[in-house]
Amino acid sequence: MVDGGNLMDKKMFTTGVAVVGGGVAGVAAAVAAARAGTVVYLIERYGFLGGTATGGLVARFQPGPDVGKHPVIQGIYKEICERLGEYDALHGSLFDPEMLKYVALDLCEEADVHLLLHSLVYGVDVKNGAVKALRFYTKQGPRTLTAKTYVDATGDGDVSALSGADFQVGRASDGLQQPMTLVFQLGNINMKSFKSADWNHLNRVFEREVKILASRRRIFFFTWRAGTLGFVMTHVAGLDSLDVEDITRAEVDARRQALNIYQFFRRHVPGCEQCVMDTAAQIGIRESRRVMGDYVLTREDVLNARKFEDSIGCSTSWIDVHNPDGRGVLHELVVNDDWFEIPLRAVVVKGIKNLLVAGRCISTTHEAQGAIREMPTCIMIGQGAGTAAALAVERETPVRDLKIKILQKELASQGVWLRTS
Repeated sequence: MVDGGNLMDKKMFTTGVAVVGGGVAGVAAAVAAARAGTVVYLIERYGFLGGTATGGLVARFQPGPDVGKHPVIQGIYKEICERLGEYDALHGSLFDPEMLKYVALDLCEEADVHLLLHSLVYGVDVKNGAVKALRFYTKQGPRTLTAKTYVDATGDGDVSALSGADFQVGRASDGLQQPMTLVFQLGNINMKSFKSADWNHLNRVFEREVKILASRRRIFFFTWRAGTLGFVMTHVAGLDSLDVEDITRAEVDARRQALNIYQFFRRHVPGCEQCVMDTAAQIGIRESRRVMGDYVLTREDVLNARKFEDSIGCSTSWIDVHNPDGRGVLHELVVNDDWFEIPLRAVVVKGIKNLLVAGRCISTTHEAQGAIREMPTCIMIGQGAGTAAALAVERETPVRDLKIKILQKELASQGVWLRTS
């Protein structure tokens, strides 16, 4: 018989703000909240930070076009870009995902964010319309964390769902979600030989030999370091990213697709005869839960560049929705090269006093989610949500009762560009 010992230890953590999910939105939320003067714990399931950007190898920022010569998304996003540049790890919109792990860690440690890695939330205690505690698993067994305000930056809205919050999934007509993609990279490439490739010929051969979705019939790739190519070519459609059997099937199918592409490159592409492959830690999920807030951001809001009095940030990201059927992509731009705004009401979870969302799971329609899911916008949303959470703790008030001018003044002091600042 094995003595479990401290596996039964029910250690409890207490904090001002609890952020769940250490992707780019969660990191921004935690850092912003800590800088605003409250104690912050960040719970993350992996042993590193960055989420899809690092573990998912999604190594490209798409902030949307500037307005005139003015970058719309600044604040912590700008700081991340500057720090990546110091590591020589940012080239245009492409970055080295490994170095982003260090940038995220540096930001959190400098802000005195308390990290709880290898921790997975499995339960939420709610009483009288407020979250009272989070329950999460660690290697030592179950633990509990209590906070005054909580930020759900899990991407899938897990904390919100466990809290009983309302959410929507997929497009309105049938609930189907955007396809999932496993990013992978090929290294050890002889770039001198690679440059001699005849891509017209290779694309014809690829179409004959490699069996993936029709929307991925041509070769495309990017590079973030010398001798390495990154691929966003796998596509798995028609599955539910929240269903354990579906997500398992998606992971398996996508890895088979990646293997086929890798073998094609070794057989046919000059300079790739001895290449090696590295796949992301998990498949990339474009869309899952959209947690309903006090306001639902719509396609019309995005395309018509709607402004809000309770804005926490601005974005020029275009709508980018991969057809849930697996064929084609919807691209729609904001009118007149303008920007739209994210209202605080879209990140405050409806019916719960002290819970906010950050990242791709905020309160939107299916189409609008295609604009806000881009990482620079997610970082901006995280900074707004984290700052709001900290001010709610400081002022001992529900987040939705914050005076918006006070929040906007604090965000402006952090370098966030706002129409009202």
